[in-house]
Amino acid sequence: MRAIASLASRHPVWTLILLGCVLMLPALLWGPGATHSHLYNHMWTRHFGEQMAAGHLYERWLPRSFEGLGSPTFYFYPPLAYWLSGGLNAMGLTVGQAITGAGLLLMIASGLAIYAWLAERGTRPLLGAALYMVAPYHLFDLYVRGALAEFAGFVWLPLIALGIHWLPSRRGVALLASAYAALILTHLPLATLTGLFLIAPLMLQRILQDRTTLLPGLIAGLLAFALAAFYLLPAATLQSHMSTALLWTGKYQASSWSIWREDVELFPCIALGLVLLAWRARSLWTAITVGTALAAVNLIPSLWSIDLLDKVQFPWRILAITEFAAITAIAACPPRRIIAIGAGVVLAFPLLLTGLIANALLHMPVDYARIDRHQPDAPEYLPAGFDAALVDRVDRWTDLGRYASLPRGDSITITRPGPVTIGHAAFPIWQVTRDGQAVASHGPLIRFDAQPGTYRIERVRLWQEKVGAAISLIALLGLALLIRRRAISHLSKFPSYSPSQALSDRPSFGRLRSRITGGDL
Repeated sequence: MRAIASLASRHPVWTLILLGCVLMLPALLWGPGATHSHLYNHMWTRHFGEQMAAGHLYERWLPRSFEGLGSPTFYFYPPLAYWLSGGLNAMGLTVGQAITGAGLLLMIASGLAIYAWLAERGTRPLLGAALYMVAPYHLFDLYVRGALAEFAGFVWLPLIALGIHWLPSRRGVALLASAYAALILTHLPLATLTGLFLIAPLMLQRILQDRTTLLPGLIAGLLAFALAAFYLLPAATLQSHMSTALLWTGKYQASSWSIWREDVELFPCIALGLVLLAWRARSLWTAITVGTALAAVNLIPSLWSIDLLDKVQFPWRILAITEFAAITAIAACPPRRIIAIGAGVVLAFPLLLTGLIANALLHMPVDYARIDRHQPDAPEYLPAGFDAALVDRVDRWTDLGRYASLPRGDSITITRPGPVTIGHAAFPIWQVTRDGQAVASHGPLIRFDAQPGTYRIERVRLWQEKVGAAISLIALLGLALLIRRRAISHLSKFPSYSPSQALSDRPSFGRLRSRITGGDL
């Protein structure tokens, strides 16, 4: 055992890659399975794969969704996770292989990210990384929920913390801005929770330690939102054009979940086990663990009724932060043996339950042919004003049979005057024209008053897309200049080339050195 431990410590990257392969072995053998989100993973990965293979990196409109009515899904859903799975599909993997491959890469990346974070702190990085990868909610998110985007969020949490730790240096600004922008582009609810329950307390602690971190921290935050503006601005300003009410009804309201619900029995066990493990550290990380654990099982009164927090749908999403904080705490201060054993017993239940459910889902047949025929996208992306009664409350598929006979395509020839409805979801990017002139139309399916002639459905680019892209491009150039100036400052021997004090590469607490490579970071 000592020989194995010694070998692992000498080759941590390969050890974490091997662990990631072991944890993903069931999916590698049997495919992604019938997870809670399997149909969305299938549809969205295939969509991005087809578009990327055709040279379109970011196509936000899904033309096949809702049996060909179309859907503006990726005007609202962050694209990063499906850039990864779709890219693998575009490279030649099947859709199932691409989803599993993306899961494998994200699993390994999460381990490497927290290894870098804990190595900087000098606190058992390999053990902490292994615990992070096998943490119960981490595995549940992948194997049961199939929440590919939320699962990808585990990669960014350690890098966000590392960026804050490095403030006020330039590398701290660059890493914090890049990692938080990546989280926004990965999963918006987790990004919201991270901003409030991880970034806010860590930044407050850093400011109390060194007041010069305030300005660089603010710059990093603004830069993060600017980098994500190409997605964030359309998503924030176009919600009135989709069926947003379906996002936050019934079980999709965060306040409706509690410790007493019979279908969330494993979440209290995860929360309790993590609190027990982190308690001895008595640090800010313990406080974050306890606070987020209580929030996850809705034991903080009225928390999930607060505006913005009531939009995250499921309070137990915050367990991703709980696991990260707890592992950071126990890596620095391991619990006493009796407590560790007790916590292990508590956590064994959700791990065992996750394994049993995952095994059933991996072997459950999925009718992909039916999915490909009906293209049942998430109902919240139906056009505003659509009849919500057509959405099944159980599986959330939409009954669209009544629209099957409507004409489809991007043009239609009318022979008699009168109102016309076509099988095309209404959204501001679509404009009806005749002989190059715009014709007034309305939704929820495109409807207009027609005279004999040929009408075309043409796509227009919205100001939100233009402005958002411009902001992100400017932010990207600013980030590149920030990184380049830091590189120049390392090579310069002259004071005139040194960066300002607030963004210095020599923070007041001394130069940090990597415990991974031993070199300057």
